Amino acid sequence: MTPRLILIRHPQTQPDPADPASSWRLSPAGEAQVRALVAAPLWDGITAIYTSQEYKAAAVGEAISAAHGIPHQRVSDLGEARRDAWLGPDAFQVAQRAFFARPDAPPVPEWESAAATQTRFVRAMDGVLASHPAGESLAVVSHATVLALYLAHLCGRAPDIDDWRAIGFAAVMLVDRAAQRPLTPFVSAPYTSLEAAHL
Repeated sequence: MTPRLILIRHPQTQPDPADPASSWRLSPAGEAQVRALVAAPLWDGITAIYTSQEYKAAAVGEAISAAHGIPHQRVSDLGEARRDAWLGPDAFQVAQRAFFARPDAPPVPEWESAAATQTRFVRAMDGVLASHPAGESLAVVSHATVLALYLAHLCGRAPDIDDWRAIGFAAVMLVDRAAQRPLTPFVSAPYTSLEAAHL
């Protein structure tokens, strides 16, 4: 089996303007998505699962570790772009467009820039991969914006907001670990289309 890297976006959250986004919990739909990920035909041969520190990502790692006996580790720099200030849905969309359009400039003062976010996340991913022999397969649960930036890095192109928009909650992408090449797009449950690429 080709060593692979499984990239996963966290499940659906329950937004609460009173709390920073990094502390949001999962919605009932998100809890169901965790169960679907645990049941997905993805985990044979996976050596370790890494997640950000945020509950909405770490909950997936904990559930998969409990169900499949795969070691789980949290890594701070696998976290989402730093932007805990609440903007509201419309203002957030405006800021997110600016985030991708002008990668070197934070769209609002409280945000991390796209360029800084991508550098941080790629460095964290390089560290995760370097800590395991090349023949091992790994999984990473993180967040839509950083995963879109990482996809741009893998494909050798500029970040694109359309990549971010295409990553649904609990969506999964398979990557050829050795070639650092995506094998699939991000796919949502029931994940049956991933089985051929998984093999």
